[in-house]
Amino acid sequence: MEYAVLTREELSIYDFGRGMGMDTHSSEAIAHTLADMQKAQGDALIAGGVAVIHYGYKRYTHVIDILYPNHDEADILRRLKKDFKIVLKAENGWHHFEHRKTKVRLELIPEGGLTQYGFIPGPKIVGGENGFVSLFGLVWMKLVSGREKNDADLMEVAKTGQLSSMRKLCEKLPAELRERYTAILDRAERELRTDKGRIENADRAEEPKSRYGKLKRKRKKARA
Repeated sequence: MEYAVLTREELSIYDFGRGMGMDTHSSEAIAHTLADMQKAQGDALIAGGVAVIHYGYKRYTHVIDILYPNHDEADILRRLKKDFKIVLKAENGWHHFEHRKTKVRLELIPEGGLTQYGFIPGPKIVGGENGFVSLFGLVWMKLVSGREKNDADLMEVAKTGQLSSMRKLCEKLPAELRERYTAILDRAERELRTDKGRIENADRAEEPKSRYGKLKRKRKKARA
């Protein structure tokens, strides 16, 4: 299995934020944390904000979310102990860790965990590639979480050029999530049309001519 890695370009959002004075981790800290996560990842998949970055929408996140299968709970806790210290050990499986050096937080998301709009699907159900949850899995997890920022993430990912492919995922989702998902994509499409119109209008706009016009030089009369 290949493990999750963010490219230099994807990581650049963190350095940009720090350069602007924002309280966020450095790109080196995120990369280091992901590298150490690889040693313990097993069948788990990177989800949440880091997966959103991976799928094209650059935004800050202070936490790395890990979707893990129920059968692996005891083993992934053991594997993480070398590089991460446990901050919260929860009976419901939503465990929190912190990297011993970088201080980047991990939040473990259990298969079958109950959320506002349903249960969390497992890694085998949604699949993944290169250590990241699939786009389908990301959509499903964001929808069952149901917070405004989750809906906003889906809109922004759709606007990166994936609107058409994301519409094709609708029929694969649980029936109770489809109406809300369609509404999110419809809004993303409206915003794309609005943004496109603004850009086209800006391209057509011409700079107004100077009201002073061109300065004319006076000709000197030749002396007789």
